[in-house]
Amino acid sequence: MAKKKIYQSLLFFVIGFGILWYVFKDTKLEQIKSEIYRLRWFWVAVSIALNLLSQLVRAFRWRTLFIPLKYSPKIINLFYAVLILAFTNQIIPRGGEVARLGVVNKYENVPLSKLFGIALIERLTDFLILILIFIILLIWQFPLIQKILAVPQINFKEFNLLRILMKAGIVISALLILFLIVKKFKLLDKFRSKIQKVKADLHEGFTSIYHIKNKPLYAFQSVLIYTIWLLMLYVLFLAYPPTQLLSFKAAAFTFGLATLAFLLPIQAGMGAWHFVVIQCLILFGIESDVGKIFALIAHSATNHIYLITGTIAFALLPISNTNRKVKK
Repeated sequence: MAKKKIYQSLLFFVIGFGILWYVFKDTKLEQIKSEIYRLRWFWVAVSIALNLLSQLVRAFRWRTLFIPLKYSPKIINLFYAVLILAFTNQIIPRGGEVARLGVVNKYENVPLSKLFGIALIERLTDFLILILIFIILLIWQFPLIQKILAVPQINFKEFNLLRILMKAGIVISALLILFLIVKKFKLLDKFRSKIQKVKADLHEGFTSIYHIKNKPLYAFQSVLIYTIWLLMLYVLFLAYPPTQLLSFKAAAFTFGLATLAFLLPIQAGMGAWHFVVIQCLILFGIESDVGKIFALIAHSATNHIYLITGTIAFALLPISNTNRKVKK
């Protein structure tokens, strides 16, 4: 089972890295370095501070769900656990959920069975918010979404038969490799069992959510988390001179679509997030090369910063729990 998880993580990493390479294959390293020197580091620091604030709000929202179960975990432990979740997701897709539950189980002695139920409620909440964001975008900016999804016109005079056959061969080979991977790891069988499990989990989650005592507070905390994430992206517009004049509307549209990329089981939305951000910025008059640099900077500031904060959380957890009875 552990080997399959490793293989899946490697597979999704290769997919994400492939998308990332395709997006940045024409971007030179010297260009990236020169653009980094143009950054206004004050706004980058503000974005990182907002990031940490959002994780703290997540910790408080998480604690709200413990109240019906009559547990009172320390906020600092929940905060560290959330940072470790984000850290682990940079390496193992969806692995952060297991990591944070393990932290609370160890340092707060909360049974894993109850932790899984709480985690399910949070995941359902975030999923519903993502659906709501997408619906709002469809209603608010449907013409822009149409432009992103529009298929370019085809000029048949420029067709090259040999090039078409080569591309067709690559596509067929890729599909064949994908088929062999699916057959080798029996992914279809796993998906069937997962669908049945999701149905059962959804029913359990929806019945559990009624036990939340302070539902308005929980809803406010959930909306606040996504609001802070939106502000994180907007202040990065201010940090990079070519995007500093973009409106809050541009930030909201870009954030809404790019956030959906995290639904893919790829480490930190690597590649997919960059691609969506670049396409959104092009719609608002930003050149493709500038959009690539911004996407690279923004993704590092909002996601890879967890590699640092998560490491610090790992180090501080034992120190802040020296006088507590820890489950081995």
